[in-house]
Order: sequence, then C-alpha cells, then structure tokens
Amino acid sequence: MRAYKKLRRKWLMHKAEVHIVSFPKCGRTWLCLMLGKALEHHYGLQVKNPLKLRHFKKKVKDLPLIMQHHDGGPEFKRPEELERDKSFYSDRKVIFLVRDPRDVTVSAYYQKTKRNYNFQGSLKEYVYHPVGSIESNIEFYNIWADQSHVPKDFLLLTYEDMHADAEKELEKALRFVGLNEISSEDISYAVEECRFENMRRIEASNALQSKNLAPRNPQDEKTYKTREGVVGGHRKYLDSEDMEYIDRLIDKNLDDKYEFYKTQQKKGKEEI
Repeated sequence: MRAYKKLRRKWLMHKAEVHIVSFPKCGRTWLCLMLGKALEHHYGLQVKNPLKLRHFKKKVKDLPLIMQHHDGGPEFKRPEELERDKSFYSDRKVIFLVRDPRDVTVSAYYQKTKRNYNFQGSLKEYVYHPVGSIESNIEFYNIWADQSHVPKDFLLLTYEDMHADAEKELEKALRFVGLNEISSEDISYAVEECRFENMRRIEASNALQSKNLAPRNPQDEKTYKTREGVVGGHRKYLDSEDMEYIDRLIDKNLDDKYEFYKTQQKKGKEEI
C-alpha cells in the first residue's frame, strides 16, 4: 500500500499543472484551505477534505490539477543537501509561499517536538541545529529566488501579506491559477471560514478527519497545527543571543529578493 501511494503521488506530481510550494510552517495549510473553501462555495460542492486541492479536479473537470508540497522535505536536510535544479517545474505554474524565517524557526521547533517528534532538545539547540533549521530555511528560499524564472509562471506570496489582507492575497492566488470566475463573495466566504478561530475549531474537532489538521493533544495548544497564527510571534520565544544570531544570518545570507525580512531594511522603514 505504501509503495502504491508513493507511486501515485509521483504520478500526480507530474500531472499537476499548479504546484503550491513552501518551506514547512509558512502558512500553506491556511492558504490551501482558503482556496478549497472558495472552490466549494463557488461550485456548490462539499469535499470531504478541502485541504487536498487535487480532489476538486475529480468534481470539476475543467479545473487545473493542484498539488501542494514542500518540494523534497527541506526540513530534514542540511543546506548543502537541498535540490537546486528546478527544471521539473519548467512547464508548470508555481505559487511559492514564504514567511519570516524567525517565525518559521520557532513554529518548526514546536512542529518537530510536539507534533511529529522529529527533534529532541531545546529551542536554543534547534536554532543552531544543522538539519532543517534556520540555515536550511534560508538556503531553500535562496534556491527558489535563483530559480524563480524556471517555472512557466511564478507567484511569490508571503504569510505576512495574507495576514494584512487575506482577501487580496487569495484573489491573487486564484487569478494566478486561472480561476477568474471565482467571485469576491466566494473569496470573502473562504477568508471568513478560515479565520484563525475557525481553523482552530475545525482542528480541535478534527472536522476534516485529517492528521494534517488535528492536534496531537487537544489539551496542549503547542500540539496544534494552528498554534498561534500571528506575525512576529518569535519574539516571545527567542532570547537576545538567538535573535542576534538569526538576524545576522538573514542579513548576510538571505537573497535580496526577500529584503523585507532583513533587519536593516526593517530599521530603515521604522526611521522614515
């Protein structure tokens, strides 16, 4: 069964016309559920798990096949082990979702220690961990910055922009995919359905019957996929030493296409 699922997923990856790619903990679940809810509302459908966007293709034949994934499991690789050749996407559309690496690092730590049990150690130890932590995150972003010209079409979205105006960013994603008929009413409905409080309720009750949106322990908020849903939450968890280390890495190594995450850029804006 496992071999069959692996082969089927590989086949689906090749068939998919649109790929939603992100480093883990960048808000991909949120984006995909909003897309799924917009499709459900527009077409009058009820899908068992609207997170799996590929299932909508079975219901509406004219829809593009959409796959969401992390592009090779970067959270389990050292920076030098990450795949740099993106020629696979040359005839496909890619939505690339990013989030402030500081927030990603903290959220990934709780994912790996409270949900998946992939890491044993403190948050401080995780910050400096060579596999899948901040350095892998930065390199993953940099590879895609360098290769963003390779896909047939490429759209960069940020978690922070979705927080600031979810309707605008959802509409941007839908139009990019080619779903121009999805109305503003459909979009508003999807955004409302996927507000943090509603997603937490869906997860708490395991309404989708999916391990991807279910807590390990309903009594422990740190085991939820929808753990906090805020921008800048890392400030509560990282001490000054770790913050300085991460800031230096971002300022020195992160591609300038993501300059909005660089501390010097942020300081400059604050001074204006």
